[in-house]
This record gives sequence, C-alpha cells and structure tokens, in this order.
Amino acid sequence: IAVAPERSCEEKTLKCNYPQCKTMIAGDETCRKPSYDIRNYYGAKQVKGKGYLPLGPRLDSWTSFQKIQSDPNFAIKPSSQRQFAFNAVFSKDTNEGRAELAKVIEDQRNETSLPIFTSIADKWARDANSPRTAQLSTDKYMNLVLDSVFTLAPAGHNPQCYRMFEAVEAGSIPVLVKKDMATNYVRDLTTHYVNKCRDPLHHWKDAPILVLDSWNDVFPAIERLMEDKEKLDEMQTNVIVWYEKYMRKVVGEFEEFMLGSYMNEITAPRMATAIDPCDDIVLFVSDVTLGLERQLNNYITAAILATFMNKAMVVLDAPQELMCQGEEDEKDYPLAFSSIVKSPTWLTRECPIPCQATHKYSDWDEFRQSQSDTESPVTLCANDDASSSNVFVVGGDETRVYFEKYFKNVMEGASSSVSYEWAVRAGADPKEADVFSKLKGRDMYDYIGALLVRSNVLRLQPQIKDDTNIHIKKFIYRKLYIKTSHDAIHVHRGEDIQADTGAKRYIDNYLEGHEYNNEATQTSTLNYIPLLHYMRHYHDVKCSEHIREIFIATDDPTEVEKEMTELGPQRGHAVDFNNCHNIHFTVSKVENILGASDCAHQYAKTIASISDFIVARTADTFVAEFNSDWGRLIRLFRLVLNEEGGVLSNMGKLGPAHRLVLSQRESAGANPSPVLLKDTKVAWGSMRPPSLL
Repeated sequence: IAVAPERSCEEKTLKCNYPQCKTMIAGDETCRKPSYDIRNYYGAKQVKGKGYLPLGPRLDSWTSFQKIQSDPNFAIKPSSQRQFAFNAVFSKDTNEGRAELAKVIEDQRNETSLPIFTSIADKWARDANSPRTAQLSTDKYMNLVLDSVFTLAPAGHNPQCYRMFEAVEAGSIPVLVKKDMATNYVRDLTTHYVNKCRDPLHHWKDAPILVLDSWNDVFPAIERLMEDKEKLDEMQTNVIVWYEKYMRKVVGEFEEFMLGSYMNEITAPRMATAIDPCDDIVLFVSDVTLGLERQLNNYITAAILATFMNKAMVVLDAPQELMCQGEEDEKDYPLAFSSIVKSPTWLTRECPIPCQATHKYSDWDEFRQSQSDTESPVTLCANDDASSSNVFVVGGDETRVYFEKYFKNVMEGASSSVSYEWAVRAGADPKEADVFSKLKGRDMYDYIGALLVRSNVLRLQPQIKDDTNIHIKKFIYRKLYIKTSHDAIHVHRGEDIQADTGAKRYIDNYLEGHEYNNEATQTSTLNYIPLLHYMRHYHDVKCSEHIREIFIATDDPTEVEKEMTELGPQRGHAVDFNNCHNIHFTVSKVENILGASDCAHQYAKTIASISDFIVARTADTFVAEFNSDWGRLIRLFRLVLNEEGGVLSNMGKLGPAHRLVLSQRESAGANPSPVLLKDTKVAWGSMRPPSLL
C-alpha cells in the first residue's frame, strides 16, 4: 500500500512511483479525492468497490494508551467505578456544532451535580503535546477517558473522529447527536464547500452508543443514566462487544479486498487459459478419525500439492453425525472442517463440490482410503450439467504419504520456470517467485509455506474467530500477569506420542539417562518428557528481576501444574526459577461452558485448541517439539519471508532474538536464509520438522 497524506501526493503520482501497490489517501475528511484504492474516511460512493480501513485512534493518543496499559496492574474500569460522568475535550473551530456544545456546557454546568471534566480549546493544534497549545496532553487525555463513563464526540470536519475510537478502546461510551449520524452529512461551517462523504457513520448506526437529539440534551440524558450503575456497566459491555465485532468485520473485509484483488491479478492470466478450472480439481475429504491439528496439517499439505499441480482445491465435510453423538438439538455446533476454516477463493477458484448427484461423502471417503497407497488417487466423475471432473482425492494421513513418496522428488527436481509459476500461484510477486525458483530442500518448503500463510490459506470462519477471541480474553489473557508480552511452551503428551516410535525412543533414552526408573520394577516412573526439560532454554537467558510471562499449552494440564510447583519457590505471583527468573505461568484448559453433550464438548475442545494455537503463534519465544502436529503448525505460522527476498514481515519487526534461522546459517558461513523463523526453541527430538510439515 502506498499511502499519501491529504494534499501531499496525487494518486496518479503514487501509481507511477509504485505501480504494484494499492494507493491510499489518509486524511481526506470531505471525500474530495475519490480515485484512491483505499481510504480511512467512509463515504458510500467513494468506497464502492474499494478498500476501507477505520480511522482508529490517533497515533499519539494510542502511544499514550499503550504506555498506560504496560502497567502490570492495568485493567479497564467498569463504568460504575469511574470518576467522571463525562469528558468534553475538543477544539471549537472545526465545526459550528462544537461551538454550540461548548456554549451548552458553559450555560448548564453550574446547574448539575454531575462530575465532569472539560478542556475546550479555541483552535485546533496538530501536536496536542506541545507546551504552546491549549490542548490537553495525550497522557492526561487517555487517563481521563479511562476514568470517564461517557466521552462527548462532536463532529469536526467529518462526523467520524479519532475520539470515538479512543473512547471505546478505553471502555468509555461515545456520545453523538442525530445530526451527525445523518446519511447526507453537510459540513456546517462558515466555509462554502460541502462535505461529500455520504453516510460517514454508516458502520456506527447499530452501535449501542448514546445518540442525543441535540447537544441541549446532554446533561439531562446523562443524569438519568448515571442513576442506574448496573445499567451503565451493561451499556459499557455492549459497546465493547459491538466494537470488537465491528473491527474484526471491517478489517476482515479489508483483508478480503487486498488479498482477493492481489490473488486475482496474479492468477487471472493462468486461470483464463483453462477451459474450466473446476474440471480438474483437488478434493480434500475431511477425515473425522483425526484430531483437528492433524487435519489442519493435512489441509495445508493438500494446498501445497494443489498449487504445485495448478489445480483448484475444495473441501468436502463429513456429516455432523460422524463428528459427535447426541440429540438433534444438541448437534448445532460448527464442527465441520468448512465451518472452522474458510478456504480462500484463490485456492477454491469458486468451484463447487464435484459430482454431487452421484458421489456422497461416504463414496469419496471410501475411494480416498482405497487409493491411499497409489501414486495418483484420481477418478473421473459426471457432474449434473453432463460435464466431467477429474478429481484428485486426498484428506487423511495419505496426503503426507503422497508427498513423501511421489511429489517430493518431483518438486525438488522441478525446473526454475515451474517453481516460479508455483510460487506465483501461492501469492508471490515476481521478485519473490524468482527467489523461490532457486531454492531446494528445507528452504523451498519453508518459503512456500510462508507464502501460503501470508495468503491466508488457513483463515477462521467468523463464528470460530469470535468464539476463540472470547475464549482467549476470558480464560487466557485474564489470567496473564504480564499482558504486553509472553512466551509460550507447548507440552505434548498423550497416546499419539506414545504411538510415534521415533518420539517413544527419544523419551525412553531421555528417561533412562535422567534416572526416572523405579528401583523395584526397573521401569520408568514417567512416559513423557518433564516440564523441567522444556525450561532448560531459560538457563541461557540473562537473569532478570522482572516477571516473565509463560503460557503453557498442553494436553496434560493437571500434571503440568504440579510440575510447575517443583520448579522453584513461589514468590508473590511468580515462581523463582533457578534463582534467576521470576516466572508467572498460565496453563491452558478446556473450559466447556456450552453444555454436557458430546457435541458441546467437542466444540469447546476445538475453540480451546485454536486459542492455544493463536496465543503460541504470537509469543515472543516459542518452545516446543516437532513430533506434534500443533508444534509443526505453529512453527509454520511463525515463518516470515526475509526482507532481503523483497518481502516485509507481517509479524512486525523481527529483532535479533527472532532471527533464528538467519543467524544459524550466517554462523556457518552460508548465505542468509530466505525465510526467518520467529524465536523458536526445540525442546526435544528432531531439530527440524519433516521436509514439508
């Protein structure tokens, strides 16, 4: 995205300088420049067919807010516990409505007992933190908003203003007037031009905020509301919940706009050459005998095969009755694979499930299993319109078998032109595709994996996204002592790891070497690697008196919590580990608040597992092993393309601690890695996952 502040650079100039970028205008409050691809002030006509990002808080206010949030004791106060009924912080010169509001406050403030705070400047100033302005500093302003039940948000040049976003982020309820919510907003100023932003608060019309008939109602309306403290807290909760859904929805739509247009641009020339992209297709048949983590790994493996073969890929779900048991009214939980993962259109090419009239799930699943040891699990079937589809059927663990036995050598031996086209189909730009075409082995698979992750190959459906966000906030982030940063450890145990001969051999050797044997029976008292071994990586980390937050994702929470108490003495909120680190642990658990049915329990497990994945993926440091499907999947999603390959990281700036792959290669005198892995430590077993996933 090439961004231009208003008045600084014309759209055609940006397009000339950055021909492969979308253009964005920032600060066009009156919608006078409609030609840009993306804007942050909404106008019904101007955003049609284009991208829109919400205005959000001002950067200086957001910086102050983040500083306040860094306090370990920080928490959003309930409305009922806030000092001020409302705050009014604005300048009068950007809209006549503001001058009217200032007069209302001046005339009525002495007639009310409401505790209010006002800071009204005559003129707007760009830098609120300058000592030469009459405006409130952003530190004082954000602390004020955090302690105010309501925040007055009068329209400026545009009804959409930073203050609305700053208020909700701080748990304060914005207050507007109906005139500012009107579809046809006309700027009411002494200047003579009309604001062309039609329906500027389109997205806020269903927001549970306070909308007054006029500013004359501000005191009586808020006085009535302040009488019911319980109602105030309910209003606050409703606003926060609405805002989170709104932001996810709008940002999701923006991602769809960016990714959809980009993938269409790079795939359209290739798709246009095919008679029908749905005639030759990969069908991913979900295998309900496998856990979600294994299915996700197989799905990404299948996507890699599909992009290599230049085929569309669609998902066939198992019937609900195969996934859980219970009465009909107990089965209304989104457990089907497509109810969890939203396959991108660049992968599906909007193809339907092939041959639906003649082939049901049981037919495709039977064919999948019968072909698991063949080189090419392909069948020809007839569609409803009398056309035929050539269908490559995968879904279970045979997906990985196909890769290892039949595709690996072909992929690694592919010509540079074939590899180039493969990378383009996965979302690479020309420079990235050129880098990829020269890669072999592990680098090649990491690179294609990072491309697919960036192209949203694994995107959650809205309900899953909403429920995982609720789970993370309610059952994980609320328990974190340090909320601004965390490490994560994935402690993998259970029957599946015992069935893995390689993992079992490593565990047995470890336990024998560390004397975990029962003297009487000469057998091990454990069948897993203890938490203490995962913690050995912190021996190399500089000691600190500050608390370090570690989130533990595990399938054995009870035993892990017991082992935590054996790591060192408890000191306040933290464990004193090795007389060097003060560590606060948070352990994941399946919290089933939905009901006792099998379907409810399965869904609760799904949400908990995905929540663990999200928290571990974003950790500063991740400690795991690659025998587990979750460990391999999280590693994949911590990969980013090296900027030297022409790509900016989508995970933020990577510091020295994060350049694990790069530093290993440089220390060996090799060329820099084309892929960077955010700081990831291997707890035990193989230092790298299998060649693909």
